[in-house]
Amino acid sequence: MAVSDEALVAHLRASLSPQRFPVRREAELEGGAGDGREAISFYDHHWPARSVLAISAARVAGGDVDAALRATGLRQLLRAVVATTLNAGQALEALAAHINTAGLDIGLLVLDVVSGKVSYAARGKAAVTISGRTNQREMVSGDVAWLAAGDIDPPKATAASKDIAGLIRDGIDRSRSGAACALLFKTPGRLAQETIFSIGNSHGDIQVAAEKVRRFLEMHGVGEEDVTRIDVALDEILTNAVNYGFEDGEAHEILLSLSIAADRLAIEVQDDGRPFDPLGIPEPDLDADLESRQIGGLGMHFVRTLLDRVSYCRRNGWNVLSLEKQLASRTDRAS
Repeated sequence: MAVSDEALVAHLRASLSPQRFPVRREAELEGGAGDGREAISFYDHHWPARSVLAISAARVAGGDVDAALRATGLRQLLRAVVATTLNAGQALEALAAHINTAGLDIGLLVLDVVSGKVSYAARGKAAVTISGRTNQREMVSGDVAWLAAGDIDPPKATAASKDIAGLIRDGIDRSRSGAACALLFKTPGRLAQETIFSIGNSHGDIQVAAEKVRRFLEMHGVGEEDVTRIDVALDEILTNAVNYGFEDGEAHEILLSLSIAADRLAIEVQDDGRPFDPLGIPEPDLDADLESRQIGGLGMHFVRTLLDRVSYCRRNGWNVLSLEKQLASRTDRAS
């Protein structure tokens, strides 16, 4: 059975949609793309480095398979050059050095959520502003950054608006085609005893996460016994997420955040898989004999045993599992 060009373009358009931005203390992000027939539009967000957030809005001229393939390649190349430069202007210059930018409209912003330092740039029919201002080198709490590419015009009231989802809806409704992002900078992040990173939804990525978590804990003087307990608990949680959380067969990101304050470790594990509360799994009957004992539930039983508090909620389309562990004091670790 032949596959139509329309079906291929529709699939490629869908693949350009990023995961929904997770709930974070530092920033809130909304984005969208208009479905113009003569162009392929998309927006994107990713973390090219620790504490650095990059967001983009782009439109590629043409509505055929070639244009859709160009857009998917552009998205990956843009991520690569941003990771290399961590500067919006330099990233777009590098992009222009490697591809033909004719028919390309793109706005890019790179923000350090800890320091508030920001760079942004645009090419073609695109614009980037911060709370209605241009040439800003730093964002402060309450600032709203607006990126638009294509026929989407900047809103008139970004400086006062905190309804960034409404800004996106209004901009797309008024346009023929294009993409836009609105970023609300809520508060600077903390770096010293906090880390945030993402992994893919494959079993190989679980080991990557374990190594990153171990390095963070050891850097902050966490003892080996606590490190081992946390490693075992996270392995169970991430294995459950990878095995059962994603039914579409697509690649996803799982977001982990860790922070230490007053010898207490807090961890959040977020994924945008199907709604699933692992705490709803019944507790196993440990007194039953091996033949009649249920297999399910043992893993989460160990997680509860290894940690001091575990809670779950569904937030903004994401599963959020919150974990807490009271760490041994420095005196105890030294002994």
